[in-house]
Amino acid sequence: MKILKNGRRRTAMLTPALALALIPFSTGTANANTSPGWGDDKPDVIWDCNNDNADSCQYHEVNAWTQLGKRRQVGNPVYNCAGSRDQGFDLTFKADRTTEYSFEQTTGVEVKAGFSDVLEGGMSASSSQSETWKVGTTTSAMTTLKGTIPPGEAGGYWFAPYERHSQGWLEVHYGKRKNGHYFWYYPGQGSTGVQIKTPVTWPDGTMKGKWYWATWKC
Repeated sequence: MKILKNGRRRTAMLTPALALALIPFSTGTANANTSPGWGDDKPDVIWDCNNDNADSCQYHEVNAWTQLGKRRQVGNPVYNCAGSRDQGFDLTFKADRTTEYSFEQTTGVEVKAGFSDVLEGGMSASSSQSETWKVGTTTSAMTTLKGTIPPGEAGGYWFAPYERHSQGWLEVHYGKRKNGHYFWYYPGQGSTGVQIKTPVTWPDGTMKGKWYWATWKC
């Protein structure tokens, strides 16, 4: 992705709109606008930034925070529903998480490596030596549980990762006029329509989070 050039700016302000249904990037075409919230009379800035089709793209972070994410069950439950005695187990559980992107409330958007670097470049860096975040990579956490399940019960593990949240907007520059302008602000200058949620990791690269074990009657 090219470095943002200085020069006279011809700007266009856009009013955020409701998110449109996302057309996957895998179609390989920019004929239909894949930038949620924009009509086809505006440049498809998400597609252009994702395919290195703009002179430069820059992410401007407005808000950022870290918090514990939602719990998700990890692996298969351990069952002892028909047993008549305690059932012992010794199992290793693994959880994987990767960065999630949202553009004008539309999720499930494919983001390529070059574009993810642009987004990460605009995010605030970690001020802690014990944790960090890396946009676009898949991180894992593992734990081993030893114990017993009483007769007539089942048990399972859940994992909740710590996640870095970032909200902001894109500044996109074209070397030639596109839809009448050189600069476009998506989905509006100073807005929070671009949202990034990425797992927090420890210095060794493993994912930071909390494990939860629970049992229930069959």
